[in-house]
Amino acid sequence: MKDSDVINIETIIQDRNDAHNYYSVNSPVYRAFMQMEKTAFVDGLISKGYKELIAIGISITINCESCLEWHIKQTLDAAVSQ
Repeated sequence: MKDSDVINIETIIQDRNDAHNYYSVNSPVYRAFMQMEKTAFVDGLISKGYKELIAIGISITINCESCLEWHIKQTLDAAVSQ
């Protein structure tokens, strides 16, 4: 991985964190979305890890880099290896 790639990823993470902090305080719609996402990603008939893999595919399809970075991290945290 090139240094520029690492900087790009770090910038995406910081931008996402800044937006999350801002909208968490200022947007009831965003807070409702976050609650819906939290509920949707719990383990159930489909595990959280597999839901995260689906979210990676959606992130690629909609070309959302910050979504992609987030869902890759969440997938790794859920210890999905397949």
